[in-house]
Amino acid sequence: MNTAIQQSEVVPSNYFYDPQLGVYITIRTIDPVMAKELLMGQRLNRKISSVTVSRYKKFMEQGQWTLNGEPIIFGGNKLIDGQHRLSACIKSNTTFQAVWIELRDDGAFKTLNQGKRRNGADVLSIAGHKSVTVLNSALSLIAKIDEANQLPWQGFGGGTRIEIPNHEIEAWSKKYPGMDVSIRKVHTWYKNFRLKKGPLSVLHYMLRRSEKHLFDFADESADSNADKFMECLCNGLNLAEGNPVLPFRNYLLRLMALNEKISPHYIIRGGVLSYNAWLKGQKTNVCRVGKIPTIPKIVKVNGGT
Repeated sequence: MNTAIQQSEVVPSNYFYDPQLGVYITIRTIDPVMAKELLMGQRLNRKISSVTVSRYKKFMEQGQWTLNGEPIIFGGNKLIDGQHRLSACIKSNTTFQAVWIELRDDGAFKTLNQGKRRNGADVLSIAGHKSVTVLNSALSLIAKIDEANQLPWQGFGGGTRIEIPNHEIEAWSKKYPGMDVSIRKVHTWYKNFRLKKGPLSVLHYMLRRSEKHLFDFADESADSNADKFMECLCNGLNLAEGNPVLPFRNYLLRLMALNEKISPHYIIRGGVLSYNAWLKGQKTNVCRVGKIPTIPKIVKVNGGT
């Protein structure tokens, strides 16, 4: 029996214990005092990630942490799994419940965390969505855009996204119900323009959202300027000299030819600038995306923004 248990609280009445296997299992409520005792003097099994602790802390403070089956594990009286949750418990000054496992020795440490970690795409797949990898990426990107109305400059190879917790990803998909439509439409044009589907889908979604007052947003067959623009951009059809879509398309093609990893910044900001000029009927042979992080207001058909 772990000495930290004996010091902290009475042993629960509901538990499983097999002396031959050397396994003790129960469910415990852990408070900050107990968490400190468990961490004190323990050999930490790996370097603590402050990002992970902060994420767990947020969940605990918001009351979103639930009993999920992931255990706090001790082996040979040493903590071998659970340090991030215990640290978050202390920082959030909250209690949480966890499965509690004690093993005879700490040899199990070498085999921990070897399985595939469930990610947002897995959660979306379980919920019945299609193209879940692209959808997960697109939701992370649109969340950042709508949160700050900007994309921090990341250079050619940079990525711009916020991490949506697994337990929130399905709610975000409901917040952006038209994203599935944009992903399916982009997929039909993708073979001619192999940029990342996530940013292209977000660009289409943002443009289509800006004109949803003109049609039923849930109607995938509804004709939209967003569809026409994206089809021109991806397929390069009917792009005469002076069409603002042409220099933007050529700009992206040049980056692709150089095998550059194109940041979402180029696709989203450049796409909105090109779309606005195209919708206004402006003529230009120049594409200037720039390093400005803010995203321009999208021009609406009725002349607004």
